[in-house]
Amino acid sequence: MTMMRVGAVTHVGQVRKVNQDGYLVRDSLLAVADGMGGHQAGEVASSLALQVIADWPFAEDNPLKSLQEAVTQANLKILKLAQENRELSGMGTTLSVALIVNRKVYIAHIGDSRIYKFDGMSLQRLTEDHSIVAELVRSGALSEKEALVHPHRNVLTRSLGTSPQVFFDLREESMSDGDVLLLCTDGLYSLISEDEMVEILVGSTDPQLAAERMVELANARGGHDNITALVAAMVD
Repeated sequence: MTMMRVGAVTHVGQVRKVNQDGYLVRDSLLAVADGMGGHQAGEVASSLALQVIADWPFAEDNPLKSLQEAVTQANLKILKLAQENRELSGMGTTLSVALIVNRKVYIAHIGDSRIYKFDGMSLQRLTEDHSIVAELVRSGALSEKEALVHPHRNVLTRSLGTSPQVFFDLREESMSDGDVLLLCTDGLYSLISEDEMVEILVGSTDPQLAAERMVELANARGGHDNITALVAAMVD
């Protein structure tokens, strides 16, 4: 099993009444989810997605296939619950999962939460946002800076639990001793720059302290959304 030190914080922020974010830490399995839907339905969607992932019997000999099956099952469970309960109709969630096996991180991702890898020098984003503004940035129509204040910045092009057919990203990335993974929701990265993330990761050897500092900074800047940060450092 891969050895990691992990710190995580989720916070309702300064504006919302309900925290629809959630996170999961189970051995070398990490995930964040950001739910959406009225009357606390988003909270139901994100926690159900994380529950399915937490309970899944991941196969170390085929991690990507296991991730694919787990996320597909989470999608079906959210859809089914929404169909059975009218007040949960239309709920959905982002989901970003990192499974670390033998010096590699296997990622499943849908929505606009993010996974970064920090190697001590530079921060690399391992996920692509599935949102309208992210597509505009990729096409060159918007800058990253403009995207942060765009009126449609929260409109997702893909999410979990909103359609029977679900399309999500799968990838693998090698990991080295000292590498750090940062999983976060848009409530964090919309208020903290990647340079500031690096500054905090360099300045905090304790992952819990790093996560707390990031969330505190986002809250100090208005905390207009729920905020979640999960920091995992690979150790020898």
